[in-house]
Amino acid sequence: MTGGRGALVGVGAVVTVAAVAGLGGYFAVVGLEEADKLASVIGALVAVVGVAVAVYGLATAPPGGGRRVWLRARADDHSQVEQIGGNARGPSDEEAGHPPGAAGEARLRARARRSSRIRQVGGDDRPPVPPATS
Repeated sequence: MTGGRGALVGVGAVVTVAAVAGLGGYFAVVGLEEADKLASVIGALVAVVGVAVAVYGLATAPPGGGRRVWLRARADDHSQVEQIGGNARGPSDEEAGHPPGAAGEARLRARARRSSRIRQVGGDDRPPVPPATS
């Protein structure tokens, strides 16, 4: 992880450790009876937040069940890299039960030096399947 994402993970880890230490100290001071009551309330709140996050994730998912693909490659000194962000020879969208042209997102980043080669495919590496005739 690099940049801002790594910093966010670090901050999250510090907050988690601080919260666990604080709750442990609080539970030790108030006793097990009160600690049990507070833990039940906290557990219920976490469950409600979890359901809300799951609903939000479902509501904001790309239509058509599209997937997200992130490919990053670096080739130095006469090397070759090939990445495929999907099935090398998978079924067509129709065969897989997805509507034609299902939404998806592909982010590709590559850097090649000297006589290096990089090939990135942000989806299925197969020719389109002609429509079936009846």
